[in-house]
Amino acid sequence: MKAHRAILVELPKDKCDVDYIKRLMTLSNLAYRGYEIWVPDVPKRVQYQIYGFKNYMGSLVFGTTPKRWFAETWVPLKTLRIYGDGTRRGATDALVVLDFKKNVIKLHQVCKNEHGYSIEAPMPSWVIGRLREGGDVKFAMIGLKDDKPFLALVVERVVEPYQPSNCMLAIDVNAWNHGIAWGLIKDGKLVKWKPERPRLSEIEALYSLSVRLSKKYGKLKRLGLSKTAEGEKLWLEIKKVRRKIYAKLRDYTQKLVRRLVRKALRHRALVVIDNMIEESRRELLEEKIPSGLRKLYLMYTRRFVRLLITQLEWYGVPYRLRRLSSTVCPVCEHELTQEDGRVMICANCGFKAPRDMVPMYWAMKLFEAMKSNLNIKDSFTSV
Repeated sequence: MKAHRAILVELPKDKCDVDYIKRLMTLSNLAYRGYEIWVPDVPKRVQYQIYGFKNYMGSLVFGTTPKRWFAETWVPLKTLRIYGDGTRRGATDALVVLDFKKNVIKLHQVCKNEHGYSIEAPMPSWVIGRLREGGDVKFAMIGLKDDKPFLALVVERVVEPYQPSNCMLAIDVNAWNHGIAWGLIKDGKLVKWKPERPRLSEIEALYSLSVRLSKKYGKLKRLGLSKTAEGEKLWLEIKKVRRKIYAKLRDYTQKLVRRLVRKALRHRALVVIDNMIEESRRELLEEKIPSGLRKLYLMYTRRFVRLLITQLEWYGVPYRLRRLSSTVCPVCEHELTQEDGRVMICANCGFKAPRDMVPMYWAMKLFEAMKSNLNIKDSFTSV
Protein backbone atom coordinates (compact mmCIF):
# COMPACT_ATOMS: atom_id res chain seq x y z
CA MET A 1 0.00 0.00 0.00
CA LYS A 2 1.26 3.48 -0.89
CA ALA A 3 0.89 6.09 1.83
CA HIS A 4 1.34 9.83 1.33
CA ARG A 5 1.97 12.86 3.48
CA ALA A 6 2.36 16.47 2.41
CA ILE A 7 3.80 19.70 3.78
CA LEU A 8 3.40 23.31 2.68
CA VAL A 9 6.56 25.42 2.42
CA GLU A 10 5.99 29.18 2.19
CA LEU A 11 8.11 30.79 -0.51
CA PRO A 12 9.53 34.34 -0.30
CA LYS A 13 6.94 36.59 -1.94
CA ASP A 14 9.53 39.15 -3.02
CA LYS A 15 11.25 36.46 -5.15
CA CYS A 16 8.04 35.11 -6.70
CA ASP A 17 5.81 36.60 -9.38
CA VAL A 18 2.28 35.92 -8.13
CA ASP A 19 0.71 36.73 -11.52
CA TYR A 20 3.01 34.26 -13.25
CA ILE A 21 2.11 31.51 -10.77
CA LYS A 22 -1.58 32.29 -11.38
CA ARG A 23 -1.03 31.74 -15.10
CA LEU A 24 0.59 28.37 -14.44
CA MET A 25 -2.33 27.43 -12.19
CA THR A 26 -4.73 28.32 -15.01
CA LEU A 27 -2.80 26.11 -17.43
CA SER A 28 -2.97 23.28 -14.87
CA ASN A 29 -6.74 23.74 -14.61
CA LEU A 30 -7.03 23.34 -18.38
CA ALA A 31 -4.73 20.30 -18.31
CA TYR A 32 -6.98 18.69 -15.69
CA ARG A 33 -9.80 18.95 -18.24
CA GLY A 34 -7.79 17.41 -21.05
CA TYR A 35 -6.82 20.58 -22.94
CA GLU A 36 -3.34 21.49 -24.15
CA ILE A 37 -2.75 25.20 -24.67
CA TRP A 38 0.83 26.19 -25.42
CA VAL A 39 1.59 29.78 -24.41
CA PRO A 40 4.48 31.36 -26.37
CA ASP A 41 5.93 33.39 -23.50
CA VAL A 42 5.81 30.56 -20.91
CA PRO A 43 8.93 28.32 -20.96
CA LYS A 44 8.25 25.06 -22.76
CA ARG A 45 10.19 23.25 -20.07
CA VAL A 46 7.54 24.34 -17.57
CA GLN A 47 4.63 23.45 -19.84
CA TYR A 48 6.09 20.01 -20.53
CA GLN A 49 6.03 19.43 -16.76
CA ILE A 50 2.34 20.31 -16.56
CA TYR A 51 1.22 18.21 -19.52
CA GLY A 52 3.59 15.41 -18.57
CA PHE A 53 1.15 14.58 -15.78
CA LYS A 54 -1.75 13.82 -18.15
CA ASN A 55 -1.22 10.11 -17.56
CA TYR A 56 -1.63 10.68 -13.83
CA MET A 57 -5.30 11.69 -14.02
CA GLY A 58 -7.00 10.68 -10.80
CA SER A 59 -3.70 10.20 -8.96
CA LEU A 60 -2.63 11.95 -5.79
CA VAL A 61 -0.62 14.50 -7.73
CA PHE A 62 -3.15 15.43 -10.34
CA GLY A 63 -6.03 14.99 -7.93
CA THR A 64 -9.70 15.53 -8.69
CA THR A 65 -10.98 17.63 -11.57
CA PRO A 66 -11.79 21.15 -10.30
CA LYS A 67 -15.51 21.88 -10.10
CA ARG A 68 -15.14 25.37 -11.57
CA TRP A 69 -13.30 26.75 -14.56
CA PHE A 70 -10.19 28.70 -13.61
CA ALA A 71 -10.31 27.45 -10.05
CA GLU A 72 -7.06 27.75 -8.10
CA THR A 73 -5.46 24.52 -9.34
CA TRP A 74 -1.97 23.82 -8.03
CA VAL A 75 0.76 23.05 -10.55
CA PRO A 76 2.10 19.45 -10.37
CA LEU A 77 5.88 19.17 -10.67
CA LYS A 78 8.43 16.36 -10.77
CA THR A 79 11.35 16.34 -8.35
CA LEU A 80 15.03 15.46 -8.42
CA ARG A 81 16.54 14.34 -5.10
CA ILE A 82 20.26 14.65 -4.37
CA TYR A 83 21.21 12.63 -1.29
CA GLY A 84 24.11 13.01 1.11
CA ASP A 85 26.18 10.30 -0.57
CA GLY A 86 25.84 12.05 -3.94
CA THR A 87 23.29 9.65 -5.42
CA ARG A 88 20.43 11.13 -7.44
CA ARG A 89 16.86 9.94 -7.85
CA GLY A 90 13.98 11.36 -9.84
CA ALA A 91 13.55 13.21 -13.11
CA THR A 92 16.68 14.83 -14.53
CA ASP A 93 14.52 17.58 -16.08
CA ALA A 94 12.72 18.30 -12.80
CA LEU A 95 12.02 21.92 -11.92
CA VAL A 96 12.17 21.16 -8.18
CA VAL A 97 15.52 19.93 -6.85
CA LEU A 98 15.81 18.74 -3.26
CA ASP A 99 19.48 18.89 -2.25
CA PHE A 100 19.91 16.93 0.99
CA LYS A 101 23.68 17.58 0.96
CA LYS A 102 23.12 21.33 1.37
CA ASN A 103 19.62 21.01 2.90
CA VAL A 104 18.05 23.38 0.38
CA ILE A 105 15.20 23.25 -2.15
CA LYS A 106 15.86 24.77 -5.59
CA LEU A 107 13.02 25.86 -7.86
CA HIS A 108 13.72 26.61 -11.51
CA GLN A 109 11.52 28.89 -13.68
CA VAL A 110 8.28 28.30 -11.78
CA CYS A 111 8.45 31.37 -9.57
CA LYS A 112 9.20 34.04 -12.18
CA ASN A 113 9.08 34.09 -15.98
CA GLU A 114 12.75 34.87 -16.56
CA HIS A 115 15.23 32.70 -18.43
CA GLY A 116 17.28 30.63 -16.00
CA TYR A 117 15.54 32.16 -12.96
CA SER A 118 15.73 30.05 -9.80
CA ILE A 119 15.33 30.49 -6.06
CA GLU A 120 16.38 28.49 -3.01
CA ALA A 121 14.43 27.71 0.15
CA PRO A 122 15.65 25.94 3.31
CA MET A 123 14.83 22.26 3.61
CA PRO A 124 12.16 21.68 6.34
CA SER A 125 13.23 19.29 9.10
CA TRP A 126 9.86 17.57 8.61
CA VAL A 127 11.07 16.26 5.23
CA ILE A 128 14.26 14.86 6.79
CA GLY A 129 12.13 13.03 9.37
CA ARG A 130 9.91 11.46 6.71
CA LEU A 131 12.97 10.30 4.77
CA ARG A 132 14.31 8.57 7.87
CA GLU A 133 10.99 6.72 8.08
CA GLY A 134 11.49 5.37 4.57
CA GLY A 135 9.59 8.01 2.59
CA ASP A 136 10.60 9.66 -0.67
CA VAL A 137 9.61 13.11 -1.98
CA LYS A 138 8.52 12.05 -5.46
CA PHE A 139 6.23 14.95 -6.31
CA ALA A 140 5.76 18.63 -5.57
CA MET A 141 3.11 21.26 -6.34
CA ILE A 142 3.36 25.04 -6.48
CA GLY A 143 0.41 27.35 -5.95
CA LEU A 144 -1.11 30.24 -4.05
CA LYS A 145 -2.78 30.26 -0.66
CA ASP A 146 -4.26 33.56 0.50
CA ASP A 147 -2.39 35.13 -2.43
CA LYS A 148 0.94 33.89 -1.03
CA PRO A 149 3.20 31.45 -2.93
CA PHE A 150 3.64 27.99 -1.44
CA LEU A 151 5.39 24.79 -2.42
CA ALA A 152 3.71 21.52 -1.44
CA LEU A 153 6.05 18.54 -1.05
CA VAL A 154 4.37 15.12 -1.33
CA VAL A 155 6.18 12.26 0.40
CA GLU A 156 5.39 8.69 -0.67
CA ARG A 157 6.05 5.50 1.25
CA VAL A 158 5.20 1.85 0.63
CA VAL A 159 3.86 0.26 3.82
CA GLU A 160 1.74 -2.70 4.84
CA PRO A 161 -0.68 -2.57 7.81
CA TYR A 162 0.73 -4.48 10.78
CA GLN A 163 -0.91 -7.54 12.32
CA PRO A 164 -2.88 -6.05 15.26
CA SER A 165 -2.61 -7.33 18.81
CA ASN A 166 -5.49 -7.87 21.22
CA CYS A 167 -6.00 -4.10 21.59
CA MET A 168 -8.39 -1.64 19.99
CA LEU A 169 -8.26 2.14 20.09
CA ALA A 170 -11.74 3.67 19.65
CA ILE A 171 -11.92 7.39 18.80
CA ASP A 172 -15.19 9.30 19.01
CA VAL A 173 -15.01 12.64 17.16
CA ASN A 174 -17.20 15.42 18.57
CA ALA A 175 -17.20 19.21 18.49
CA TRP A 176 -14.47 20.78 20.62
CA ASN A 177 -16.85 21.89 23.38
CA HIS A 178 -17.44 18.21 24.22
CA GLY A 179 -14.06 16.96 23.12
CA ILE A 180 -12.72 14.01 21.17
CA ALA A 181 -13.03 10.93 23.36
CA TRP A 182 -10.81 7.89 23.01
CA GLY A 183 -10.85 4.54 24.72
CA LEU A 184 -8.24 1.78 24.84
CA ILE A 185 -9.80 -1.67 24.80
CA LYS A 186 -7.70 -4.68 25.74
CA ASP A 187 -9.02 -8.23 25.68
CA GLY A 188 -12.53 -6.86 25.28
CA LYS A 189 -12.30 -4.60 28.37
CA LEU A 190 -12.06 -0.82 28.51
CA VAL A 191 -8.77 -0.21 30.31
CA LYS A 192 -8.59 3.57 29.73
CA TRP A 193 -10.99 6.26 28.56
CA LYS A 194 -10.38 9.97 28.23
CA PRO A 195 -12.12 12.92 26.57
CA GLU A 196 -9.65 15.39 25.02
CA ARG A 197 -10.33 19.03 24.28
CA PRO A 198 -8.36 22.29 24.01
CA ARG A 199 -8.42 24.95 26.71
CA LEU A 200 -11.81 26.36 25.84
CA SER A 201 -11.48 29.20 28.36
CA GLU A 202 -8.60 30.66 26.30
CA ILE A 203 -10.36 30.06 22.98
CA GLU A 204 -13.65 31.55 24.15
CA ALA A 205 -11.90 34.56 25.70
CA LEU A 206 -10.19 35.30 22.38
CA TYR A 207 -13.50 34.81 20.57
CA SER A 208 -15.25 37.29 22.90
CA LEU A 209 -12.46 39.80 22.31
CA SER A 210 -12.83 39.31 18.55
CA VAL A 211 -16.59 39.93 18.77
CA ARG A 212 -16.11 43.14 20.80
CA LEU A 213 -13.50 44.46 18.39
CA SER A 214 -15.67 43.54 15.39
CA LYS A 215 -18.62 45.46 16.83
CA LYS A 216 -16.41 48.49 17.37
CA TYR A 217 -15.07 48.20 13.82
CA GLY A 218 -18.63 47.85 12.51
CA LYS A 219 -19.56 51.19 14.07
CA LEU A 220 -16.61 52.89 12.39
CA LYS A 221 -17.55 51.27 9.09
CA ARG A 222 -21.13 52.55 9.28
CA LEU A 223 -19.75 56.03 9.88
CA GLY A 224 -17.42 55.69 6.88
CA LEU A 225 -14.32 55.74 9.09
CA SER A 226 -13.06 52.21 8.48
CA LYS A 227 -10.20 53.46 6.26
CA THR A 228 -8.87 55.87 8.86
CA ALA A 229 -5.74 55.10 10.88
CA GLU A 230 -7.91 54.05 13.83
CA GLY A 231 -10.06 51.80 11.65
CA GLU A 232 -7.10 50.09 9.97
CA LYS A 233 -5.37 49.59 13.31
CA LEU A 234 -8.54 48.02 14.69
CA TRP A 235 -8.88 45.71 11.68
CA LEU A 236 -5.28 44.53 12.10
CA GLU A 237 -6.01 43.79 15.76
CA ILE A 238 -9.09 41.74 14.79
CA LYS A 239 -7.04 39.68 12.33
CA LYS A 240 -4.33 39.15 14.95
CA VAL A 241 -6.85 37.81 17.47
CA ARG A 242 -8.41 35.50 14.89
CA ARG A 243 -5.01 34.16 13.88
CA LYS A 244 -4.35 33.30 17.52
CA ILE A 245 -7.58 31.31 17.67
CA TYR A 246 -6.77 29.42 14.47
CA ALA A 247 -3.20 28.77 15.60
CA LYS A 248 -4.25 27.37 18.99
CA LEU A 249 -6.82 25.00 17.48
CA ARG A 250 -4.53 23.96 14.64
CA ASP A 251 -1.61 23.20 16.96
CA TYR A 252 -3.85 21.30 19.38
CA THR A 253 -5.27 19.24 16.51
CA GLN A 254 -1.83 18.26 15.23
CA LYS A 255 -0.52 17.35 18.70
CA LEU A 256 -3.60 15.27 19.55
CA VAL A 257 -3.35 13.32 16.28
CA ARG A 258 0.33 12.63 16.94
CA ARG A 259 -0.39 11.36 20.47
CA LEU A 260 -3.21 9.07 19.35
CA VAL A 261 -1.17 7.58 16.50
CA ARG A 262 1.74 6.91 18.86
CA LYS A 263 -0.64 5.25 21.29
CA ALA A 264 -1.97 2.99 18.53
CA LEU A 265 1.59 2.07 17.49
CA ARG A 266 2.69 1.41 21.05
CA HIS A 267 -0.16 -1.07 21.63
CA ARG A 268 -0.28 -2.32 18.01
CA ALA A 269 -3.98 -1.60 18.20
CA LEU A 270 -6.81 -1.69 15.73
CA VAL A 271 -8.22 1.83 15.37
CA VAL A 272 -11.94 2.51 15.01
CA ILE A 273 -12.99 6.09 14.22
CA ASP A 274 -16.52 7.38 14.75
CA ASN A 275 -16.66 10.48 12.57
CA MET A 276 -20.10 11.98 13.25
CA ILE A 277 -19.38 15.68 12.84
CA GLU A 278 -22.83 16.37 11.38
CA GLU A 279 -24.41 14.91 14.52
CA SER A 280 -22.26 17.27 16.59
CA ARG A 281 -23.47 20.16 14.44
CA ARG A 282 -27.10 19.23 15.12
CA GLU A 283 -26.36 18.96 18.83
CA LEU A 284 -24.86 22.46 18.84
CA LEU A 285 -28.00 23.77 17.11
CA GLU A 286 -30.22 22.06 19.69
CA GLU A 287 -28.20 23.68 22.48
CA LYS A 288 -28.86 27.07 20.80
CA ILE A 289 -25.19 28.02 20.78
CA PRO A 290 -24.48 31.22 18.77
CA SER A 291 -23.37 30.66 15.17
CA GLY A 292 -19.92 32.14 15.79
CA LEU A 293 -19.21 29.74 18.63
CA ARG A 294 -20.66 26.83 16.63
CA LYS A 295 -18.14 27.47 13.88
CA LEU A 296 -15.40 27.74 16.47
CA TYR A 297 -16.30 24.44 18.14
CA LEU A 298 -16.33 22.65 14.76
CA MET A 299 -13.18 24.30 13.43
CA TYR A 300 -10.47 21.81 12.44
CA THR A 301 -12.57 18.76 13.43
CA ARG A 302 -12.64 17.59 9.81
CA ARG A 303 -8.94 18.40 9.57
CA PHE A 304 -8.41 16.24 12.67
CA VAL A 305 -10.00 13.25 10.93
CA ARG A 306 -8.03 13.80 7.71
CA LEU A 307 -4.73 14.16 9.60
CA LEU A 308 -5.50 11.11 11.72
CA ILE A 309 -6.25 8.90 8.70
CA THR A 310 -3.18 10.19 6.83
CA GLN A 311 -0.85 9.37 9.71
CA LEU A 312 -2.47 5.99 10.39
CA GLU A 313 -1.90 5.02 6.77
CA TRP A 314 1.64 6.37 6.85
CA TYR A 315 2.63 4.16 9.80
CA GLY A 316 0.64 1.12 8.64
CA VAL A 317 -1.94 1.22 11.43
CA PRO A 318 -5.10 -0.73 10.45
CA TYR A 319 -8.21 1.40 10.89
CA ARG A 320 -11.88 1.59 10.00
CA LEU A 321 -14.54 4.28 10.02
CA ARG A 322 -17.48 2.83 11.94
CA ARG A 323 -20.61 4.24 13.53
CA LEU A 324 -20.40 4.02 17.33
CA SER A 325 -23.71 5.42 18.49
CA SER A 326 -23.96 7.57 21.60
CA THR A 327 -27.80 7.67 21.59
CA VAL A 328 -28.59 3.94 21.34
CA CYS A 329 -28.19 1.54 24.26
CA PRO A 330 -25.28 -0.88 23.69
CA VAL A 331 -27.01 -3.48 25.89
CA CYS A 332 -30.59 -3.68 24.55
CA GLU A 333 -30.35 -1.27 21.57
CA HIS A 334 -33.21 0.94 22.77
CA GLU A 335 -32.99 4.71 22.43
CA LEU A 336 -31.20 6.44 25.30
CA THR A 337 -32.47 9.49 27.16
CA GLN A 338 -30.09 12.32 27.94
CA GLU A 339 -30.18 13.83 31.42
CA ASP A 340 -28.30 16.77 32.94
CA GLY A 341 -24.54 16.62 32.54
CA ARG A 342 -24.80 14.66 29.26
CA VAL A 343 -25.55 11.43 31.11
CA MET A 344 -27.35 8.84 28.99
CA ILE A 345 -29.90 6.48 30.57
CA CYS A 346 -31.81 3.57 29.08
CA ALA A 347 -35.40 3.37 30.33
CA ASN A 348 -35.62 -0.25 29.16
CA CYS A 349 -32.63 -1.94 30.84
CA GLY A 350 -31.27 0.73 33.18
CA PHE A 351 -27.96 1.24 31.39
CA LYS A 352 -26.30 4.52 32.44
CA ALA A 353 -23.10 6.18 31.24
CA PRO A 354 -21.68 9.57 30.18
CA ARG A 355 -22.60 10.29 26.57
CA ASP A 356 -18.98 10.30 25.37
CA MET A 357 -18.40 6.89 26.95
CA VAL A 358 -21.35 5.16 25.27
CA PRO A 359 -19.43 4.70 21.95
CA MET A 360 -16.74 2.82 23.87
CA TYR A 361 -19.29 0.16 24.90
CA TRP A 362 -20.22 -0.23 21.24
CA ALA A 363 -16.51 -0.57 20.43
CA MET A 364 -16.20 -3.35 23.01
CA LYS A 365 -19.10 -5.18 21.34
CA LEU A 366 -17.40 -4.71 18.00
CA PHE A 367 -14.14 -6.08 19.41
CA GLU A 368 -15.93 -9.23 20.63
CA ALA A 369 -17.54 -9.67 17.22
CA MET A 370 -14.16 -9.37 15.53
CA LYS A 371 -12.55 -11.69 18.05
CA SER A 372 -14.70 -14.54 16.79
CA ASN A 373 -13.19 -13.99 13.34
CA LEU A 374 -9.93 -15.93 13.13
CA ASN A 375 -8.35 -13.38 10.78
CA ILE A 376 -8.85 -10.10 12.61
CA LYS A 377 -6.52 -8.27 10.22
CA ASP A 378 -8.87 -8.94 7.30
CA SER A 379 -11.77 -7.44 9.25
CA PHE A 380 -9.92 -4.23 10.09
CA THR A 381 -8.01 -3.17 7.02
CA SER A 382 -7.42 0.41 5.96
CA VAL A 383 -10.28 1.99 4.03
